[in-house]
Amino acid sequence: MNASRLPSRFAPICLALLAAIGLGTHGTAAQAGGALCSPAAQDALEVEFINNSSETISFHWIGLDCSEGGGPVLAPGQRESGISYPGHIFRLRGQAEQTLGIFVTSTDNRAFAADDQLIARIAAQGEPYEEDACSPRSKGRFMVEFVNLLNEPITMQWIGYDCKVHVLRKIPAHGRTTEATFPGHVFRFVDSTGRQLRSLDVATDELTYHVSDH
Repeated sequence: MNASRLPSRFAPICLALLAAIGLGTHGTAAQAGGALCSPAAQDALEVEFINNSSETISFHWIGLDCSEGGGPVLAPGQRESGISYPGHIFRLRGQAEQTLGIFVTSTDNRAFAADDQLIARIAAQGEPYEEDACSPRSKGRFMVEFVNLLNEPITMQWIGYDCKVHVLRKIPAHGRTTEATFPGHVFRFVDSTGRQLRSLDVATDELTYHVSDH
C-alpha cells in the first residue's frame, strides 16, 4: 500500500478501522530524545499487541506529522492483530494515561506484551525528574521519618548527587519509614502511576515529613 494513504487510515474518527489495520505492536523501544515521528514506509508487517496486565491499556500511533493519534483500548487479557509498517512508532499508555513505553515496528519485533511488572517498573521510576535540585555531598548524618497519608502505596526515591533518580522502597498506605540521611538531601515520592506527589530536601530542624496528594 502506498504510504501516503496512512494518515487517513489512522484518522481519529475511524477507530474501528484503526483497530483493524493500524495497531500493531512492537517490542523495540524508540529513543525518547527529540520529536518522535513515524516515517513514510511501505512493506506492510503483520503485528500483534497483547495485554497481560491487570489494567486497561491503550496503544497510540505517532503520525507522520509527529502528532499522537487514537488507538485501541485493550482490557486485561485481550490481544489484537493488525498491519503496521517498518519504523512506525507507537506509544503505550496505562489506564491513568501514563506512558508505559514507546515502540517501533520492525521485522524482528512484531509483538509486544504489556504486563503488571512493566507497569510497576514504570511507576517506580516515576515521571521524568525535571527539577534542578540534587543531593549535596554534605556531612552530619541524622534520621528522618516519612509518613504516607494516602490510601495507596507510594514509592520513595532519592535524588543523587548527579540529579539521577534512585528507587529506594515502597511505603504502604498510611505507612511510615525512617531513613538515615544528610542535610539537604533530596527525596521524591510518586504514586502507583508514577506521578510525582512531592519532592523535598531534608533539614535537621524538621525530622518528619508527610506525603499526600495535595
